[in-house]
Amino acid sequence: VSVLYCNSFNITSIINPFAMSSPDWSKDEQSLEQAKEYLRQGNTVDFFETISASILRDQPQSLERFCFDITKGIQQGNPPKTEGEFSSKEEDGNKYMRSHNLSEFLDKWILALLNERPTTDEERVAFHVKYLERLVADAKQ
Repeated sequence: VSVLYCNSFNITSIINPFAMSSPDWSKDEQSLEQAKEYLRQGNTVDFFETISASILRDQPQSLERFCFDITKGIQQGNPPKTEGEFSSKEEDGNKYMRSHNLSEFLDKWILALLNERPTTDEERVAFHVKYLERLVADAKQ
């Protein structure tokens, strides 16, 4: 899962600095280091680890809606349960990740966060809720 590489902060694996669509801030080494440092702040890594673990445990059909519900719960002070075993659902974890483009989903989300860079944990959660609201609305169309 994309987020798992947040632990090693290999941001260059989600950003190709030579790609035409790469963000301006990803064009030099100093900017990439600043992005890595930003991801280390606050609860960003813990947040994405919680999201990733929940996705792999529950294997939802709608990533957008599932993540929105979890994030809204976090915003309201109701974090998802972290206990529980990973069980084999309809698909094993790797197959599920590929069939639902989980890495791409998380990569885009992390890049959007890096583009906005809210400063406090509260602002970050509000960003996540707003970002996911847009995705849920777009998925309905």
